[in-house]
Amino acid sequence: MDGRRVVVKRNKSTKDFHEYLLATTYMLMSILMAHPSMPPLVGNLTLKNEGHKMRNNLKRIGIPTPGLISLTDDAIVEEFVEGGNLYQAFRLEHEKEDSIRVLAFQAGILTARMHNAGYVFTDNKSQNYLVTIGNRLVRTDLGFINKTKSIFAQSMDIASFLASVIDFGQSRYEKIEEGYYGGYRSEASRGFPYLSIILRNILSLGFASNTSTMLQNISKRSKIQTTKEEQAAEEEED
Repeated sequence: MDGRRVVVKRNKSTKDFHEYLLATTYMLMSILMAHPSMPPLVGNLTLKNEGHKMRNNLKRIGIPTPGLISLTDDAIVEEFVEGGNLYQAFRLEHEKEDSIRVLAFQAGILTARMHNAGYVFTDNKSQNYLVTIGNRLVRTDLGFINKTKSIFAQSMDIASFLASVIDFGQSRYEKIEEGYYGGYRSEASRGFPYLSIILRNILSLGFASNTSTMLQNISKRSKIQTTKEEQAAEEEED
């Protein structure tokens, strides 16, 4: 477009159904976890989050996004980011342990910055992070961003990220989990919200393409598990 490579995202015919399904699942899970929460915005309301105002808010708190070229009811046009998405990077970087940790660490930092600012991504899977040629992360797919500080909502951010990489081999998954946790803790000055791992295990059933590997990863006790008591103590210190 005018000599620039761009990404054009067009609404699929099933978009509304998938959004309402996500919102309903979110609400039911919050009730199940005894943390009733309002579902994220759906339908045309999500377009507001894709606009310049939200992108400027994210830039202000230190979360880069692709440049927005145009936004209509039917399509979003963004600048093209050369390096692909983070899930692909994790898959391709299996021989580069340091790179995996660095990328996961960055994702943890960006998630914590959102939480510190009183926002959540909601749909925080690794595929929604893009990797630049310089190995820096850029956040895309902003439609489900919500303004809230609830423990459940923050836990869903952590859970959706970890669930999206749960079917990597155990060694690689642990590197991602530890890197993500390290980045989050360095920025938030606290561990993951205590519902994170429980919700990760539930969401993994919908994310995983390799059931056997998923079960191995969720059956092994996480090294970064935060208990409810630890969470309460950290919140009291805050």
